Amino acid sequence: MALDPEEFVTLTDHGTMKLRSAILRAMTLLPKERRRATILRQGEPAILNFEEIKDLAARWAERLVSTD
Repeated sequence: MALDPEEFVTLTDHGTMKLRSAILRAMTLLPKERRRATILRQGEPAILNFEEIKDLAARWAERLVSTD
């Protein structure tokens, strides 16, 4: 799943922002709020639940840390 970090999305209960910002904000939510975190987007997949958000954040972080 290749997603554009600059794509505009909606983080439920937090409004419209770039995907990168939505991922960061979702990861900083309190645990109870994280379970309800959902990102809505125009492309496929149209809905990202918190597990998908967490996986995407981990993949992006891994790319940033890579020393290749």
